[in-house]
Amino acid sequence: MSRRATIRLPSAMRLALTLSALFVVLALVAGAIAWTVMGDELRQRLFDDARTEAQALAAELQTGGAEELVRQIRIASSYGDSHGTLYFFQPTGSDQAIGNIQPSAVFEGPRELLAGRDFASLPEPGSQDGESYFAWGLRAPGGWIIVGRNSQWITDSQEVLIQSIAWGLGVALLATVLMALAIGRRDAQRVAGLNAVLAAVAGGDLTARFPDVGPSGDDLAQVAGGLNRMLEKLERNVDRLTQVSADIAHDLRSPLTKLRLRLEPLALRDDLPPEAHDAIAASLDSLDGISVAFDAILQLSQLETGNLRLETSHTDLSQIGQDVVEMLTPVAEESGHVLELGRPAAPVMADVNSELVTQALVNLVDNALRHTPEGARIRVDLEYNTGETRLCVSDNGPGIPPGELGKVTRRFYRLDRSRNRPGTGLGLSLVSAIATLHGGRLELSDNVPGLRACLVLPT
Repeated sequence: MSRRATIRLPSAMRLALTLSALFVVLALVAGAIAWTVMGDELRQRLFDDARTEAQALAAELQTGGAEELVRQIRIASSYGDSHGTLYFFQPTGSDQAIGNIQPSAVFEGPRELLAGRDFASLPEPGSQDGESYFAWGLRAPGGWIIVGRNSQWITDSQEVLIQSIAWGLGVALLATVLMALAIGRRDAQRVAGLNAVLAAVAGGDLTARFPDVGPSGDDLAQVAGGLNRMLEKLERNVDRLTQVSADIAHDLRSPLTKLRLRLEPLALRDDLPPEAHDAIAASLDSLDGISVAFDAILQLSQLETGNLRLETSHTDLSQIGQDVVEMLTPVAEESGHVLELGRPAAPVMADVNSELVTQALVNLVDNALRHTPEGARIRVDLEYNTGETRLCVSDNGPGIPPGELGKVTRRFYRLDRSRNRPGTGLGLSLVSAIATLHGGRLELSDNVPGLRACLVLPT
């Protein structure tokens, strides 16, 4: 079942887009209010204009008489866009009406008239049923007077308002989106820089620091500054701990060497009882194990602190695999294991330190030999993918529980079932450090059954 991909936007961009959406909603609400108020105001203005003109015609009727009023109405009806204004005059006691409409009924005061409903459509071009007029009816001493104004002016004005709001919103929204994209891109680059440093620290590079990620007082800059201070303290503590481990291992080598020099002559004496020889031999074996552990601690400290200079050469990794298998095959046969080599079709070349890679592969094979029962099969394979090569050691032994895979590369970490077996608990730690030094990694996975350990190196 496929999972729908989700788009993750930077927080600054999400905030800008949210504010933009809120601004658009508020602007639309304000525009709707303005549209309504404007419509009411313009309608009232048209009623006022119609009333004023009707009153002026009534005054003309009083001063100039009906004939003069008729002449004025005919002149007004004949000018310009005659269907923009309605005129109606019906003298008292007469069935004849003067003007450009014949309303279905006379009225007093304001009224909205619709062409085709309240009066017949005007005969002029452009007139049509449904046109709205805001009219004022007046009953004068000499007859009925009605004047109406076409509402198209209101519609046109509201369209201009809507277009103005739309253009303004469009420009503002475009500017906001562009600004949000610019801010989001800048912050994305800064966050990518933070993630790169965190990835480097997670990979073991405690010297990585966050660069200047923004102006002083910026939230990301404050976070980066706090993390830099934390990393500096962490690096100092790790360096101190590593140095203490190395110093202890180095300082104890001298007394251990002196102890060996005292025990070796005793092991050669013939006058000691067998029990004494057995005790001396066991002590020498323990000293060898301690020396191996101290050497591993010193080397691991050098690898992790970067004091070991990595000298690389163009090396055939398949040859390293073959050499290690040939070297450890007698050891495997002696312990009852089967050691196999998967040969690649062609040489696989990489720029590595051949001694360190050989040591890492030896550690992986030795780890498999020590932690698998007699009769187990161990196989060394070389896998090549674009950009990286994998030196893998797989076995069909008991393996490692999934919850322990991320822990076994720690220093001195050992599984409970392995505590009674010889070893330092540093083998996989050394392999991981060698891989990191080469810019690679150590991958541990379930071989079903058994363990599959891969030294992944860039090529």
